[in-house]
Amino acid sequence: MGTSFFRKKFVAFFFAIFSLNCLFSSPTWGLDYPTKPINLVVATSPGSATDVHARILAEVASKDLGVPIVIVCKGGGMGGVAATFVANEKPDGYTFLATLSAAMTSNFVLFPDLAYKRADFVPLFRSIIVPTNIAVKADSPYGGLRDFLDAAKKSPGKLRSGTTSASLALIWEGLLKNEGIDMTSMTYKGAADSLLALLGGHIDCNINPLSPMVPYVEEGKIRLLASISSKRNKNYPDVPTLKELGFGDFSRDFWNGFYAPAGLPQPIMEKFVKAFEKALSLPDVQAKLEKVGIFPGYMGPKEFSKFVDEEYEFYMRFAKKNSRGDLMRTSILRSNLVTLFAQSFVSILMTPPGPCGGFFQDQCAEDERVRVKLTWRKHP
Repeated sequence: MGTSFFRKKFVAFFFAIFSLNCLFSSPTWGLDYPTKPINLVVATSPGSATDVHARILAEVASKDLGVPIVIVCKGGGMGGVAATFVANEKPDGYTFLATLSAAMTSNFVLFPDLAYKRADFVPLFRSIIVPTNIAVKADSPYGGLRDFLDAAKKSPGKLRSGTTSASLALIWEGLLKNEGIDMTSMTYKGAADSLLALLGGHIDCNINPLSPMVPYVEEGKIRLLASISSKRNKNYPDVPTLKELGFGDFSRDFWNGFYAPAGLPQPIMEKFVKAFEKALSLPDVQAKLEKVGIFPGYMGPKEFSKFVDEEYEFYMRFAKKNSRGDLMRTSILRSNLVTLFAQSFVSILMTPPGPCGGFFQDQCAEDERVRVKLTWRKHP
């Protein structure tokens, strides 16, 4: 009996030592993190502000972390495709999400049954402020935003606009409702797609982050009518803000942020965040960001987490106040949104494709008008 007692004590002692050894030597506690490449999943298509800034930051942060950071673009579903993917990954510090604000805020207003939840993520930091503009083709007849809106009011349902974000779609729909305008709002998989649609004449105006617009503005192919952001952009000082034009209720600053799957160990979080905070503080990095029309807007984990909650509440209130009351009309081109949100209150009304050709032939063949019934239900 004595031998059995000491044997049990020995086994217990052995497992205690073994557990402590695993605890303090495990990579999940950040002692030797990282030991392999890190995947940074970007929630937009290549060339967007989210993609461009993620690449700029990852290049610098990877040197500090000592391992490559691999950019994986998973555009579509207004950030939902990427968010769903990351939500199902292990919280081991080797998969992170860089996404536009809509994925964690306004998506939940439009689509109550998303394949991911807010609780699936831990907010890490806000990375950038994204100046956002309303643009038309350079040869369009509209001298300003008011001219465009007046033309749309005179021809209900004739003009079409395009964007890539649920947040922008909500703001734009609110403005249209306020002005009593009937316009079809198209939502594309990425900014590049929507800008090509504008240049091809398939939409009449584009509401998107400034960054992907810059080359076309400099080439004289598109013209900026107004800035949705709260302040004029110093690179385009002649472009008025919505507030200055009398649409202050619809002026909004948009942003990008980084997230990890819920359950990420604190030491890993701190190490990852520190590397990107350092990158964002470097003058040469800031200069690269500003050159492409985006601006550093770092906000640490605690402050960012609170900020995301506040943004979510803002869009809940905004949708209640400014939705059309029946159905918000939007269209998805080559997006996984319908599949991703199959369990949400979405009904698809197929419409004949408009006049298309060349690059847009396949896209227009898949053109779907999706009517989304707005609901306002709290999400965890």
